[in-house]
Amino acid sequence: MTDSRVAGLGGSGLIGEHQVVRLLGEGGQGAVYLAESPAGGRVAIKVLHGRLAADPEVRRRFLREAEVAASVAPFCTARVIGTGTLGEQPYIVSEYVPGPSLDALVRGDGPRTGGGLDRLAISTLTALASIHRAGIVHRDFKPANAILGPEGPVVIDFGIARTLDAMTTTNHVTGTPAYMSPEQLGDQPLTPASDMFSWAVTMVFAATGRTAFTGGNVPAILHAILRNPPDLSGVPEPLCAIVAACLAKNPADRPTAEQVLRDLTSGDGAVRPGGAIDRTLGDLEPPALSAASIAPSALDGAMTRPRRSGVPLLVAGALLVALAVAAGVLLAPSWPAENEGGGGKAASAVARPVLDLAAYPTVDAADGFDGAAQAHYDGYQPFGNEVMPTIKAGGGRLTGEGRVPYFGWFALPGAPSSGDTVSVITLGGFAGTGEPEDSVFVGRVKDENNYVGAWYNHTRKEIGIDVRVDGEFRHAPNSTSLSLAPGDRLALVLSGGTTITSYAETGGAWRRLTTADLDLPATPQERTRWRHGFALRATAGTITLDAAEGYSAAG
Repeated sequence: MTDSRVAGLGGSGLIGEHQVVRLLGEGGQGAVYLAESPAGGRVAIKVLHGRLAADPEVRRRFLREAEVAASVAPFCTARVIGTGTLGEQPYIVSEYVPGPSLDALVRGDGPRTGGGLDRLAISTLTALASIHRAGIVHRDFKPANAILGPEGPVVIDFGIARTLDAMTTTNHVTGTPAYMSPEQLGDQPLTPASDMFSWAVTMVFAATGRTAFTGGNVPAILHAILRNPPDLSGVPEPLCAIVAACLAKNPADRPTAEQVLRDLTSGDGAVRPGGAIDRTLGDLEPPALSAASIAPSALDGAMTRPRRSGVPLLVAGALLVALAVAAGVLLAPSWPAENEGGGGKAASAVARPVLDLAAYPTVDAADGFDGAAQAHYDGYQPFGNEVMPTIKAGGGRLTGEGRVPYFGWFALPGAPSSGDTVSVITLGGFAGTGEPEDSVFVGRVKDENNYVGAWYNHTRKEIGIDVRVDGEFRHAPNSTSLSLAPGDRLALVLSGGTTITSYAETGGAWRRLTTADLDLPATPQERTRWRHGFALRATAGTITLDAAEGYSAAG
């Protein structure tokens, strides 16, 4: 039977060459259909909602899900078969995995017990370990995203990177919020440890039919995630101790997926003392909130660096989340909020994202690397012991390469700018040699002795800021840890003529990272000599970028 919802879109219920059978589900991002391929097999097709498809940035994020899913081991997720466009709406065709989600199974048949629970824990951990080895953080691991197919669980929905998902009112929560890690609420950079927290909450749901952190409304749930010990009653050992360790408030205190797998499959079924997992519930109870936790400097989205023991200081932005939701204000998600199951609209009031590119409406420079601007790059080589990379642009990509250590800054063609600006690059691939330098920069450049840039070192998985004026570095140490992947974006914001701040966009969500003070000439006329630009630096090998842009604020 052809589903009437798509009969008018693809013609006779067709999406590309695939015949639609029925609608499988619909959420804020798009609708998922069961369809038959031309060869007679069944596939799942995810179609981006028409109201979102007009936004090129939304389309880019949507199709990036296919790239991410294709980069992990095939047993982890539904295999991506291809992509296409239905009118203006992009879609992703993937393997159809018959079977219920873990969420539907537990709600319909009750909690998992005995060997079934152990097999579920081990198989989902195996998938997460493989996903993490591919350098990916899922960011939305939850029961609804684990499909229990005939050959074992698979993980789906790599395109989701929302802050809050599927909330309708302040008194009702469905989906993501109950499975979020504390660092997601504080807008800290996400690591695989965030997925481990979400996995642990998912295992509590699988074993008991409820989540580890409960409350009558959204603020109560967020408060419990940030402050309260988890409710693990009903979770059997040894899984209970393992789950408790994964629910540590400090991400640095959680074991990895591979460490948990070793404990669950150790042979004796016991959690070994002195190993990766040796904590008790008492260790998870946080101390009283201190005044330092709500210092004004934390209110703008800055992160606090995790400590190796105890509970990290709570970012005040997390408290702002709860207060905003309690007042009926939702945080802006990467996708417009909508009920996962019913299609109801969310409240219209939203908080501004951490980095709002719409606040910089003037386009100073925009380069999609189609080859037209290549002859107009002005290049600068800062140091004599390195050479300029060989660069070429075309087909939507810029490539820089060299066989010996290279470092080159390149000014983007376009109008000069002063005042508040933001410079942005979209990452392509890295050299991947493991050598000390495998880095990209974005920012403002005047010449070889004068530049300010946010940098990402792929070898060290670090982001920081360089301020170099008249050949001298003029910044304090400021780096922080974060892993970026192709398609992510790196930005440098100049504000007030005195401050530069680095931001990174991963999975469609911007995060504020490091800040440094400027020591640049104060006059606007002099600052126009500093153009938007980017830099490539490697010990050897090839680095690519997919786009570079520069914008300035009105006035």
